[in-house]
Amino acid sequence: MGNVKKADCAIFAAGSPVSKERVQAYIGADTCLIAADAGHAFCRELGLCPQLVVGDFDSGVAVPASTKTQVIRLNPVKDETDTACAYRQAAARGFRNIVLFGATGGRLDHTFANLDLCAQAKREGIALTIADEHHEIFALQKETRLLHKDADKYVSVFPVGGACTVSLRGFAYPLKHRTLEPFCGLGVSNEIADSEAEITVHEGTALIFITDKDR
Repeated sequence: MGNVKKADCAIFAAGSPVSKERVQAYIGADTCLIAADAGHAFCRELGLCPQLVVGDFDSGVAVPASTKTQVIRLNPVKDETDTACAYRQAAARGFRNIVLFGATGGRLDHTFANLDLCAQAKREGIALTIADEHHEIFALQKETRLLHKDADKYVSVFPVGGACTVSLRGFAYPLKHRTLEPFCGLGVSNEIADSEAEITVHEGTALIFITDKDR
């Protein structure tokens, strides 16, 4: 069950670390690795060497010295987070199937900004998935996504950027062309009832959370 199987690009941010096993489930030998500022320390701990590091390095973490790593040093006075700037670099290089690690935990405002980034990427035609140890989060817009049953997972659907109209087939709580308004919790903690289920977003943009039940 999920959104990305193998990403063409992985971005490592400086939030809560993710296990090597979790990371390896999403990346392959050809996946481009980009670190956002202190996210390159996260890469090193996993035994990975990013091809690109983007950041203003105001966190006190040393700039990587590896000759295999390109460094883009940003002005600390900027309009986007280091993670958003790393995403911009990935998009400019033509990557369209991106997974973001280290996007949750730590500062809640950064987590919120990263959730917004998922929706923004979808509007730009790019699939950006946030993956941590217990969640997979991605956006859908005017499309249908098939999910396979996993009894250990909840599936939640939230409108982002305004109302969205969705249909949920094969869920314990199905919906048919239901408009979800902002600030409404109707889509939280659903479960797949059949062997597989479909989420269709007819209008607007929805954020999909696949969450471990033990959280």
